[in-house]
Amino acid sequence: MLDFLPAFLQSKILSEYKRLCEVRLRADMPVMVVYEENGHIKRKLLSNAVTKEQIEECVMRLCDYSLYSVEYALKNGYITSKDGERVGICGECVKNASGQITSLKNFTSLCIRFPQGVKGCSDDFFNVYFNGTAKSCLVFSPPFQGKTTFIRDLGRNCAEKLSLNVLYIDERNEFAIDKTELGNTYDVIKYADKEFGFGCAVRTLNPDVVICDELTYKNDFLSVVYCGLSGVKVIASTHCDTIDALQKILINHNILQCFTFDVFVKLKGFAVDGVYDRELKKI
Repeated sequence: MLDFLPAFLQSKILSEYKRLCEVRLRADMPVMVVYEENGHIKRKLLSNAVTKEQIEECVMRLCDYSLYSVEYALKNGYITSKDGERVGICGECVKNASGQITSLKNFTSLCIRFPQGVKGCSDDFFNVYFNGTAKSCLVFSPPFQGKTTFIRDLGRNCAEKLSLNVLYIDERNEFAIDKTELGNTYDVIKYADKEFGFGCAVRTLNPDVVICDELTYKNDFLSVVYCGLSGVKVIASTHCDTIDALQKILINHNILQCFTFDVFVKLKGFAVDGVYDRELKKI
């Protein structure tokens, strides 16, 4: 873990913090560590700092000194380490002649987030609201509230308790971090966008449930609609603060006119904070 960091920093962080959530590196500024302690999320600025050159070296280690090998991820602003840490990257965007972003350069900041495989975190919700059958479910919250962890565990429950074929569309290589957490009846498409992933799922893979993270753009939601109307259940997440804001997003993308999830779940502080029915009414 964190073997792409300078050795002094890796040693300090791993020896002093046991429940890491996030590490932020900014050129010539103090390193920030976000960690869990006694059920609370805390932040600490270290006395250590890293240089711009050290940040660039971290990026090169992440990609085994081949930026070309991570071109798809890098142009989307991140690299995933071999241990599953998702590293968001700030720097200068590189554009082609058509104005499309093709890569990043001159790296200045890294935001390292750690996969949190919490087996059983969705059990209570699953047992009550899925009630022995697969459901389409949208999990929402602001960033850093446990959405990825929660929907990963819902997939495990669908595989282990319902023996369903579960397909993960894993754009950033975050879901399949430990096979023991996902059951025995799952498949993974890595580094594919949602349009390809959902299309491939329906046409060739015959899943019972498709799971994906972070619906953001209209095409993401349209891919879900295509999959849902094809008879496949979808478990997904999106960034949103309230049920009213979520309704506005769905209306703006014209989603509710043709498809809706069976159940909506709000998370807060890594726990369920509200459950809503197909009409977005609190249960």
